[in-house]
Amino acid sequence: MKSCHNKLLYCYLWPLARLTPMPRYLIEPLPGLALRDTASPMGGRILSEGLALMNEIGLETFTFKKLAEHIGSTEVTVYHYFANKQRLLQYYFQVYWLWLATHCQQEGKGLKDPMQRLQGDIKAICGLWPADSLAGQFNPADLRELVINEGSKSFMHKNVDSDNKLKLFKPYKDLCAHIATEVKACAPRMKQSRSFATTLVEMAHSLEFAMEHLPALTELSEKKERKQLAAFLIDLAERYVAVKGA
Repeated sequence: MKSCHNKLLYCYLWPLARLTPMPRYLIEPLPGLALRDTASPMGGRILSEGLALMNEIGLETFTFKKLAEHIGSTEVTVYHYFANKQRLLQYYFQVYWLWLATHCQQEGKGLKDPMQRLQGDIKAICGLWPADSLAGQFNPADLRELVINEGSKSFMHKNVDSDNKLKLFKPYKDLCAHIATEVKACAPRMKQSRSFATTLVEMAHSLEFAMEHLPALTELSEKKERKQLAAFLIDLAERYVAVKGA
């Protein structure tokens, strides 16, 4: 079993044994988000049940007391693993962005055409991936649901600058940087590839929220299909690249 240590992300990626063509990776967020090793049985329960409960009742209603009652443990035990629910939320987000960036990079390796790679990336950020995909111990669809519904709460707070210095948002930045590289490969003359890449990632998640909850904001609400969302963003990217790359 091979391991890869990225000193900037402090993460480990291990290809896991598989019976299907879909590669799977065990992904660890930055040390410090969790106070104890989450690979323990209790740590695993806190993470899996915490994600399900947070998705069910929302971040505002979610408390460690409710999670402890849900898993049949004590509130103190949960606090032994995470300092607060903000750090638990950021843990899930790091897993999601780390996995999504890895998925995009790996899926595009065999494609020589940068536009095909960009199209694949857009499909991935719109949630179009094999049903058997795993992000560590999580179903990435569950992580995506949390990111869509609670996404801005991971950074829209008073401590955003100090959290940024701790590199808590680096996995998200790395995904945007990867997509910006593909955009730039499609249109070398483009001067705002990073802005456009970030726009694509944000729209892939915010438009899905609008599709479900604020239907008047988008015609995509009529069918609520991720394939339609991806097609819209691919068309947008192709048109933008054609104009800016000319």
